[in-house]
Amino acid sequence: MASIISKWTVWSVGTCLMGATGVVVLTSLDVMSAQERAAPRQDIILGSDPRNGKSLFEQHCVLCHGPRGKGDGLEIAGAEVADLSSAATQRRLNVDLIKTIHDGRPGKVMPSWKLRLSDKQVHDVLAYIRTLKQ
Repeated sequence: MASIISKWTVWSVGTCLMGATGVVVLTSLDVMSAQERAAPRQDIILGSDPRNGKSLFEQHCVLCHGPRGKGDGLEIAGAEVADLSSAATQRRLNVDLIKTIHDGRPGKVMPSWKLRLSDKQVHDVLAYIRTLKQ
C-alpha cells in the first residue's frame, strides 16, 4: 500500500475555527520516503553522452539488437535478443543494465563488453539505450 500511496501526494483538509467563522486550510503531505526522493531517475546518467553512445551502439550492438534496439538485428538460431526499447527493459535499473553490458549474459549469445568498452563508454551506450523508449 505504501508504494501505491508514495506515487501520489496525499491531501489533507483541516478546519480551523476562528470565532463564528470556519476557515478551511488545505495542506499537502508528501508521503514519499527519503529513499524514493534520493533515488536517481532511471533515464538520467550523469556525465554520459548519448550521442557517443549511439555511435558505439551502431559499431557494437546494432548487429544483434537492430538499428532501433528492438532486437530485430541478425537472427541467431535459438537466441532471444532483448528489445531495448521495451517497457520491461526501460524499467530495469541502470546498475542492472550496466552489469548486463559489462558481464554479458552467460549461457546466452550476449557477450561481455568489459574488455572492449571502458566504464565511460558503457555509460554512454546506456544513455543512448534510455533514448530508445517506445
